[in-house]
Amino acid sequence: MKKQKNSLFKYFKLFVIVSLILIWKPSAIASINENPPKIIISYHNATDFKIIGKVLKTPTYSRLPVQAEKEVRPAVWSLSKNSAGLAIRFSSNSSIIKIRWTLKKNRVKGNMTPIASNGLDLYAYTKDRWQFVGVAIPGKEVVNEATVIADMTKENREYLLNLPLYEGVEKLEIGIEENATISMPRQAIIDQERPVIFYGTSITQGASASRPGLTYAALLERKTNKEVINLGFSGNGRFEKEVAQFIMPSNPSVIILDCTPNSAPDTILTNLPETLAYIQSVNDSVPIILVESIVRDYAYFKENNPSTFGTLSYIQAQNDALKKVYLNNKNKNLFYVSNNDLIGQDNEATVDGTHFNDLGNYRMYQFLLPIIEKLLTHR
Repeated sequence: MKKQKNSLFKYFKLFVIVSLILIWKPSAIASINENPPKIIISYHNATDFKIIGKVLKTPTYSRLPVQAEKEVRPAVWSLSKNSAGLAIRFSSNSSIIKIRWTLKKNRVKGNMTPIASNGLDLYAYTKDRWQFVGVAIPGKEVVNEATVIADMTKENREYLLNLPLYEGVEKLEIGIEENATISMPRQAIIDQERPVIFYGTSITQGASASRPGLTYAALLERKTNKEVINLGFSGNGRFEKEVAQFIMPSNPSVIILDCTPNSAPDTILTNLPETLAYIQSVNDSVPIILVESIVRDYAYFKENNPSTFGTLSYIQAQNDALKKVYLNNKNKNLFYVSNNDLIGQDNEATVDGTHFNDLGNYRMYQFLLPIIEKLLTHR
């Protein structure tokens, strides 16, 4: 009888323990009985798919052709190896997307996020628009691996993968589950005939968006579904003909020259007329947009010395020089954008007084969108 009571007591204790486990952590029992299969990832070289955002005859993840090394200044050539504006178009039905990439270096700018400078972001085309999916977050080494998203439904989607803004890419692979498919895009979506080309400064290159897809150039590309080529060169946008000669072979539909913030007034008066003359000698019907420098937020508080870079007087001199060149050029396809309302009047659109945060990029995109759409419609 005593043995029977002890046995019943043991069963009761076991019942209580199991009940408590099910109440507080029901997944514990499932984990005992289930052993989910490990997902095997198959990696595919991104060069097997469509790379967009490059001028003609350019190396894989660079922005200027090899012959440009002998033509442009060394600083421009070095910056051309940053992958700003480049993107990979592909299709896949995988439930998981992973990225494995190797950077030339792994540097992070103080006014940018690591995702923007060294990482990637992914968009999928759904309901007739590009929708953000997720990011590939870099580590501290040149070789990186990250899961962008997992546990998706297994249906084919069109993807757009934006590359780092401020670092060069040596190798890039897209990882999918082993039994899934990945291919060149099945739908064109983004028109690559006669791209829109920006030539500008660090602001154009992408400082300081929080991730690659939030630069104003990238926002314009997704909204218009027109290929946009980003030739922003940090600190080195100077209206140089040597750069323009590598723009024209791509037969652009619109050219936006946004170099004023980097250019001294004398540089504008010297370089810009020569560059405009060159572009118009190749194609005098291509629309060219000249963009004034924004007023840097800190300029309102600096002593207003006209010879000091970044003061109100200096910025005004830069914009006056730009306006003078514009007025002296009689081509009807030359357009001028003043800095009024480019990024709003509340002084909240920059990270450091100069470089656009996400709000500044969005406002710049909104300002330029109707202008570019109109020019694309009437080209």
